[in-house]
Amino acid sequence: MAGQTKASGFTLIELIAVIVILGVLAAVAAPKFVDLSSAAKVAALEGVAGTMRSTAQMTKAAALAQGIEPASSNPPSGQSQFLVNVAGGSSELDWRNLCPESRAELGSRFTMVDFINLSGGMDSRVTNQYTFVGFDIPSSAPSGSGCYVIYDSFGSPNCTVTVVDNDC
Repeated sequence: MAGQTKASGFTLIELIAVIVILGVLAAVAAPKFVDLSSAAKVAALEGVAGTMRSTAQMTKAAALAQGIEPASSNPPSGQSQFLVNVAGGSSELDWRNLCPESRAELGSRFTMVDFINLSGGMDSRVTNQYTFVGFDIPSSAPSGSGCYVIYDSFGSPNCTVTVVDNDC
């Protein structure tokens, strides 16, 4: 048997065993990576919620420092007396709670979204009352499903910030 060499390599059974082991590892590891993605989204939403809360508190403090007080009813003279100067411009405040309005009626004023640095695939939607920021935002009204933060500028006695993370 001179001249014959023994072929070396993997047998079919060895290859199948390796593929099965890799499949089991992938089945065990995949949910961990999915959970990390969800946790990252929730953490991003919590960061946005914190920014919204601190923005509301800072604008209230600036309003009080400028002598602006909440009103018991919507002033007939308009919202012009509810403007507060902030870095880079001005923000229109809700007359009930001195929180920044989601959408200013006076135009060219900061909205809540202007105070937030959106990144990482987050979107925003602004209505007259609400600011939605997140990954899965409802079309117009708040709902219990999705993956977003909702800022309600008309809250009484205070504006509210709520994280909805049911579908993150």
